[in-house]
Amino acid sequence: MTNNNSNLGPKELGRHVIQHAKEYSVCVGCNACEIVCSLVHEGAAGQMLRRIFLERDTINLEDHTILTCQHCQDHPCYEACPKKDQAICIEADSGIVYINEADCIGCKKCYKACPYEPKRINYDTASKKAKKCDLCRNREAGPACIEYCQVQCLALSEADLGREN
Repeated sequence: MTNNNSNLGPKELGRHVIQHAKEYSVCVGCNACEIVCSLVHEGAAGQMLRRIFLERDTINLEDHTILTCQHCQDHPCYEACPKKDQAICIEADSGIVYINEADCIGCKKCYKACPYEPKRINYDTASKKAKKCDLCRNREAGPACIEYCQVQCLALSEADLGREN
């Protein structure tokens, strides 16, 4: 597995999508979260359109991991963007960091600034635009990946998204 976050040290995280502990529910690797994510945001499904990532366990075939933006409180992706508050924005009332793709210039600085490996920002090579989880901020029912997870292994963290600075 390449879910290597050990080099980050303690980090203040905002509210984000989490995967429940295996004692509660286990990801079966169905890809529904990735598919519904790209369908809700793009109207089409595809690897370059998703904002949530299924990391498959190819050894045990049962230890799949869901990866998505952690909505870091220090916003390294936002800080790296040369078009802050245009291409990448922070929603004032919720603290959600989101990408306004119409203004994204495709420089990949947000992608490179993501402190996680693998990166939690996707780069669509066709449109040359960055994409990241925005917790389906414009969707009344909240994140579609959580709603449509067939085994209910996804949830929202309880972390507060209140801005510190």
